[in-house]
Amino acid sequence: MKYKFLYEWAKENEIQNLYFSKIKKFTDQYVIYFQKTDKFLQINFASEDCFCFFSRRNTLPFAENKSFSQFNRTLATAKLENISISENDRIIFLSFSKTDIYNQKIRLQIILELIPHYQNIILVKNDLGKKRIIIDALKKISFAENKHRQILPGLEYVPPVSEYQNDKEKIFYPLHLSENGKITENAITNPIFNSVNELFESLYYDYILRFRQDKIKEKKIREIDKKIKKKINKLEKLRNELRDAEAVEKWKRFAELLKGNFDKIKPGMESIKVTNYYEDGFPLLEIPLFPDKSARQNVDYYFKKYKKAKTGKKIIFEQIRKTEAEILALKRKTEQIKNADNFFASEETTSKSKTKTTNEEHFKFLQIDENWRIYLGRTAKENDILTTKMAKPQDWWFHSRIFHGAHLILRNYNRLQLPEKLKILCCRLAAYHSKAGKSSNVPVDYTQIRYVRKPKESPAGYVTYTNQKTMYVDPLSWREAAQWIKKEWMQK
Repeated sequence: MKYKFLYEWAKENEIQNLYFSKIKKFTDQYVIYFQKTDKFLQINFASEDCFCFFSRRNTLPFAENKSFSQFNRTLATAKLENISISENDRIIFLSFSKTDIYNQKIRLQIILELIPHYQNIILVKNDLGKKRIIIDALKKISFAENKHRQILPGLEYVPPVSEYQNDKEKIFYPLHLSENGKITENAITNPIFNSVNELFESLYYDYILRFRQDKIKEKKIREIDKKIKKKINKLEKLRNELRDAEAVEKWKRFAELLKGNFDKIKPGMESIKVTNYYEDGFPLLEIPLFPDKSARQNVDYYFKKYKKAKTGKKIIFEQIRKTEAEILALKRKTEQIKNADNFFASEETTSKSKTKTTNEEHFKFLQIDENWRIYLGRTAKENDILTTKMAKPQDWWFHSRIFHGAHLILRNYNRLQLPEKLKILCCRLAAYHSKAGKSSNVPVDYTQIRYVRKPKESPAGYVTYTNQKTMYVDPLSWREAAQWIKKEWMQK
């Protein structure tokens, strides 16, 4: 920001009578709150420009930040008396005073260095006639980072060495802010501003913030559109599978009729005409054959299609319903993003309003059938949620022994006995998603969730367990597991 505008802002707000409350942060925005007023001082460290302004637009989700713990303790009950600016550079001084326990007056300053690429907030003790001694700083700097000066607690504050040329020209009101954030003096186009503080406030909220929101909205909408496209492709595949599944009686007839005409099937035949005993009049029915398959293989093919269709129809229908609901939810989310006036605030509200209940669909999973489903924890936090919150006592827990790895949960919806094939599959998946994922003969422990415990105050992802058994297996990837389920489990 040009020095003359900062100089004019400091002049406008030179005398204050506000009592410090606390400092908070949101991305590159910092805010100083004051007691018994909704007026606050916002400090903009955005890469587009650096400036500060008083405002009442409390629309950003500012939050506590540990970097300002010392600031908040030291400035508690301090009174902001004066605002000034350096004669040499874009540095604002906020002068505070407070009375200590000995009834002695203490003078403090917050120094705002509004210098692009070198922005900083520094707290100093500033007794009249004495040096400014640094108490704390947002960015602490040693000679290793800057050979010209150090910014460390206990040292004297030294302004930055700069060749910056001040521009103290007079400002001609009214001011105007164009669409691209350019400031015009002697403005005749609305909106016009008769104070620099109003201009700065509008520059941030109506230009910088809006521009950022639009960029983030565009990015999020592109991400959602990609997800929608994937869901639509998945939906089309599921519908094709459903059409096959709905032909369950057709595959059964083909299989039975081929079985009854087994001796008539010769190698190389592409089809065969047989008497259809399932329809009145016993018409001829032509059944497609695979020339490269034997008679037994052709019969087995149609029996497998029949069994798969019979088992999979219900599951496929449920997956179609779920996928359609997911597409609708994503489209609604797109509309919400487009229509959000204050995107950052609405995102924060959405985040805070989430309940502690776990949405299972947010986790990576493999659907086995209506009785079983496999879940994978991809992070320590997901491992915690899956194992300690989402899984039920009758579910099964798998984890590589010795090696660090993901928690793998096998949901047991109907309290069934664990099939041997599923046990092996889950052990192989747990082995793959561990540090031993490229090894062989990996030891994997498994037990029911009822025997898994998380010690109090233990780190994320850490659990203890008992009643476990160990299986040595070769790792299997997620993709290979999905293929195995489709080929072996669904056709059983």
